[in-house]
Amino acid sequence: FVDHLYAALAQQGILAYKDDETLPRGERIGPTLLKAIQESRIALVVFSENYADSSWCLDELAHIMECVDTKGQIVEPIFYFVDPSDVRKQKGKYGKAFRKHKRENKHKVGSWRKALEKAGNLSGWVIDENSHEAKCTKEIVGTISSRLPTLTTNVNKDLIGIETRLQDLKSKLKMGSGGVRIIGIWGVGGGGKTTLASAAYAEISHRFEAHCLLQNIREESNKHGLEKLQEKFLELILKTKNVVVGSEIEGRS
Repeated sequence: FVDHLYAALAQQGILAYKDDETLPRGERIGPTLLKAIQESRIALVVFSENYADSSWCLDELAHIMECVDTKGQIVEPIFYFVDPSDVRKQKGKYGKAFRKHKRENKHKVGSWRKALEKAGNLSGWVIDENSHEAKCTKEIVGTISSRLPTLTTNVNKDLIGIETRLQDLKSKLKMGSGGVRIIGIWGVGGGGKTTLASAAYAEISHRFEAHCLLQNIREESNKHGLEKLQEKFLELILKTKNVVVGSEIEGRS
């Protein structure tokens, strides 16, 4: 499940860190993992039935919940075939794991319980035998995408008057109304058409499953033919490489 979720985040252009190592007995979390946690805006915690068996997972969680208090990090819990109340109150397999931890990690049990209780109280996703995992993954990625800041603050902060024009353009796009919409921007050369289109792209592209920005179409098609533009378009939309279009008609289809 985590592999599919990680791939879906990457496909959406969201930079995610997934740790694939396991913590040897008696060792502490490595500096790379600590750095990744601290530098992340959002932490996705996938609670499975055996999550509490791992002292490393619990150490990670304690550090994540600490970042919530110190850095304002957002935590999104996913309860994967586990009851949130078992996480919150350390019942079931979580209770069994903690009885073992009391003997082996007595000095850490208090902070782990506190972290689990805090995380278990957060609103998240519950995935069980009745869930459609592909649909859940899509919803999770959509939520994460919407909670991340858009690119416009960096792209347009020095462009005078861009915000008013951008809001006007977005109102014409009627986002969320369904169907297909084409917007044409007409004006004299150097009037800011491309700048406005690029600003709109930067702000709303993350809301789509696929997107691309093609510039200088007339010049590029005159130089290299429409096939090259079609190949670039398909590579960006399909998120793949080495697309070969034999003819303009083939690319169109």
